[in-house]
Amino acid sequence: MKKILLVSIACSLLLAGCWDERLYKDITIVPLMGYDGEPGKWTGYFTHAVVANPDSISFSTVEGSGVSIEEARLDANRKTSESLDPTQVLVVLLSTKAVKTDLLETFDIAYRMPRTRLSSRFVVVEGDLAPFMEKTEKMGKEVPDYYDETLNTAIFASIIPDEDIQLAVRLLLDEGIDLQLPYVKMSETTGTPEVAGVALFSDKVFSGHTLDTKESTIIQILKKKPGDETMFTFEWEKEGKKYPVTVGLVKYNKKWNIKDSKINAAYKMKVQVNEFAYNHLDEEKKRKELEGFLSKELTNDFNEVIKKLQEAKSDPVGFGRTVRAFHPHLWKKGKWQDTFSELDINVKVDVEITRTGIIN
Repeated sequence: MKKILLVSIACSLLLAGCWDERLYKDITIVPLMGYDGEPGKWTGYFTHAVVANPDSISFSTVEGSGVSIEEARLDANRKTSESLDPTQVLVVLLSTKAVKTDLLETFDIAYRMPRTRLSSRFVVVEGDLAPFMEKTEKMGKEVPDYYDETLNTAIFASIIPDEDIQLAVRLLLDEGIDLQLPYVKMSETTGTPEVAGVALFSDKVFSGHTLDTKESTIIQILKKKPGDETMFTFEWEKEGKKYPVTVGLVKYNKKWNIKDSKINAAYKMKVQVNEFAYNHLDEEKKRKELEGFLSKELTNDFNEVIKKLQEAKSDPVGFGRTVRAFHPHLWKKGKWQDTFSELDINVKVDVEITRTGIIN
């Protein structure tokens, strides 16, 4: 009797289907989405796969509208022959207007639905969103793949942070650090979307401030989470002539000294010289001279970025986390974004050249 019961249970388990099973013949995959608007009036763009024949897959974009982002999808869904399935989305494009409201409230569904792909990425785009959903000849590939690969390249080059929507919600809920999202705009030369830096958030909304690619790279270093390749280029003037100098970050360490309402942040950076036509780096005097130049330039650049962060009342570096943990008197002064904007923050960068290139 026991054997019969066990066999019956085993068979029932084998016959049971997945609770969330969805057949591909009933749905169409949406790898790219875009949203524009404001609470109560949203427009959604959904790029979905179109299978003309087994050997050919193309993409088409359908538009919908509604009082919420989910209703916008449902509206677009009524305009397609198959159900739009966003569970495999790679990138979600957001207009600057769309992120001026609480991002967590707007995209509540992204974290409430169990089938949501948490490894997808939010991206803020400049201006009208519709052109960013269109394929151009110079992209060289389908739009969803273009964005996915472009973002991965920017992460590798330390231009933007490696943050998916799962990490984004953790940052939105953390009072000691602010969110930064990739900022994309249309290239004036190619007419294709390009990563232009990062969009800064203050608390849970877009601050209206952005940083360019060089400034956003500095943010990743300040945060101590740069990508695999981090480089800076300057012009070094010597003997009446300007020489470009490009250095790559090898490794570095940071030390923050926080006292009262003042933060002194010291960064020691070891770099390799990738480009320097003036040469003579085998001479210690010349090498020290170049190190001094790089230290001064980077110190100025780092402090300029800090000023922009304070103007935006945005702390993507995470100073607030350290203050909350070790300086409660400063943390309790009020809302962190307001306190951060008024702090006396000074950054000092010391550069050491450890690799001069094979020519030396």
